[in-house]
Amino acid sequence: MATREKAEWPENSANKVQEKAEKYKHKGALSTLAMIRDGLFGNADRMEELAVWWGQAPYMVDSENAIDDSRNNLAAYWQGGGYDSYNTYAINATKRISRNEGVFNEIASTMESCIDIVYETYADAIGFISECANQLVEAATNLIEDWFNPPGEAANMIRVLNGFVQAVSDLIEASVRKMGDLRQMGVFLSRQANDFADVMKLAEPAGNPDLWAVKPVPKEPAAAR
Repeated sequence: MATREKAEWPENSANKVQEKAEKYKHKGALSTLAMIRDGLFGNADRMEELAVWWGQAPYMVDSENAIDDSRNNLAAYWQGGGYDSYNTYAINATKRISRNEGVFNEIASTMESCIDIVYETYADAIGFISECANQLVEAATNLIEDWFNPPGEAANMIRVLNGFVQAVSDLIEASVRKMGDLRQMGVFLSRQANDFADVMKLAEPAGNPDLWAVKPVPKEPAAAR
């Protein structure tokens, strides 16, 4: 899984946006700032930990390898109905485990895609804060000639703040649509997870020692006279 870094909170830019939003009583900009700071990222870091667990949990692979090793070791020394029964059981068990492992990996992949959207959305929203702050400074600079025209300054500042709110709103709307598509995949995978295939019980013949026989040791060819 790729290493992700949460975008750094732009303290100076956020303070500039908040200062102007408070000055012009722009509730939309203030609530948008608070939402980005306190809610947009959510628990993405915890979700990332879970995705790593789903994708890297060794239990399935370890179990499959252990069963394969047992088959390989037994094949060298044993034969008979008991061995054949165990061998069939082991083959079926590894198939079921492999199927479950595939679902694990698909769940992890879907979670990773969701996490990517959260990180990207948060980073883009942070970028909008910095862009808004720059636009506010630029607007203030361009309003030197309107020094004695406070309504003109207010109109320009509110226009910039409106643009900031709209940009973040459009960003989140697009992200929610992407999440909706992934949610559908998540529902499908959750149904598959509910149908995880249990490994069937060992058949009775495999546990009957009378049905196991040691393979005869091959005789070495007689030495030539």
